[in-house]
Amino acid sequence: MTKLWAGLAVAACVYVMPDAAFAQQRFDVGLMLGQTKTSDEGAALQFDPATAWQATFAWRVWANEAVRVSVEVPFLASPAFEVATPGRTLPKEYASLYLTPGVRVTLPANGPVSAFGSVGAGYARYSESKLRADGSPNPDQRDTNAGALQLDGGVDVRGFGWLGFRGEVRDVLTGARNFSIATPRGRVHNVTASGGLVLRF
Repeated sequence: MTKLWAGLAVAACVYVMPDAAFAQQRFDVGLMLGQTKTSDEGAALQFDPATAWQATFAWRVWANEAVRVSVEVPFLASPAFEVATPGRTLPKEYASLYLTPGVRVTLPANGPVSAFGSVGAGYARYSESKLRADGSPNPDQRDTNAGALQLDGGVDVRGFGWLGFRGEVRDVLTGARNFSIATPRGRVHNVTASGGLVLRF
């Protein structure tokens, strides 16, 4: 019983960590899971939402009591956007990844709950599957490299010391994708809603 009370006391002390100690943490790593909805290619190719995996590293470069400014490097990947349009000769799916360094602004800087927004730009890659919907090979499989612009907003919740929680919505706008069939090839929105853990140190 004594050990139990001691453990609870330690946890309570960590949870009520002073703002001054919290403010000394200069880096954070977000590890999140979510879902991405991407733009369809007109009637030619339409896609189901895909699972999204995200890891974001951020470095605080300036702060006062009200505002914190950080440089962030988000890496976001969706392994499988399945093609929802019927057609056995259509590609089965495609994968995407995005790397878009940017600037994040958080306020209040050290509150138990903080709102943030970020903007950044970088690189996107799309890889069409090597199989068609019917399981046969896709001889015209295409990969695409494109520029990307991202906008992001969300909420951070302070947890226990070095551990926090985050929810966010991120839109990555990229150049056109190339597919093995003719498509309109317009600019692409990739809207991701995700949540997960934040590690601070």
